[in-house]
Amino acid sequence: MWDERWLAQALLEFADTVGGGFDEDEFAGRLSRRSGELAGVGCTGVALAAPKGGLRFAAATEPAGRMLHAVQDRYGQGPTLTCYRSGRTVHVGDLTSSSSRWPAFAAAVVGAGFRGVHAVPLRRHDVGVGTVSLYLREGPELPPRSVDALEALAAAAAVGVLQQRSRRHHEVLARQLQEALDRRIVVEQAKGMLAERMRIDPQEAFERLRSHARRYRRTVHGLAAAIVDTPAGPDVHGLTAPNPVPCAVCG
Repeated sequence: MWDERWLAQALLEFADTVGGGFDEDEFAGRLSRRSGELAGVGCTGVALAAPKGGLRFAAATEPAGRMLHAVQDRYGQGPTLTCYRSGRTVHVGDLTSSSSRWPAFAAAVVGAGFRGVHAVPLRRHDVGVGTVSLYLREGPELPPRSVDALEALAAAAAVGVLQQRSRRHHEVLARQLQEALDRRIVVEQAKGMLAERMRIDPQEAFERLRSHARRYRRTVHGLAAAIVDTPAGPDVHGLTAPNPVPCAVCG
């Protein structure tokens, strides 16, 4: 049975994802277990927003959790998907007597030995990153205290996921920017070598470089790098001839 101290530690655990070595599926596995402990439920599952849209299965405390997610994914309907799309908690206490809403899912739930489901969105500031679904074997309702605590835990987990995804996004942008800068430096070096050798202005040198690259189906950066890395520079690539000529390097 959980208490306030347990909840405080769990909230910190899932909100604090600043450190390195973060793994979303491992995170989802811990969240799934913690949610089950909090609600006193044996089977829980976590789904996370996929990069290309929709939800992907991330973790479950029992094999039935994976199966029930697959049923929803196959038919495009169910409490997990409804919860994610609406951004609201979905609770159905007894699917044995209310199967008209999601017939395929209801049949799968009952067939797996469950009666109901309680799905909580992982959401922060109108940004959804997934859901936690609890599959209920007994009783139509969860204690209000547990419901409130689950929502707090889900909100903390959403903060943790968003924090990591934002960090990865900025790391990718920084890497792309650095790569673009590195490519630009190489092009500028090649342009300078060509301008000096041919006694032309830098813009004309760049146009000549670009035209030569297009003629031989190379990227401007690829040709520029070859020029910078070749002792004879522009000469060996035929760029300094009055009329650019083919070279063995360019093909």
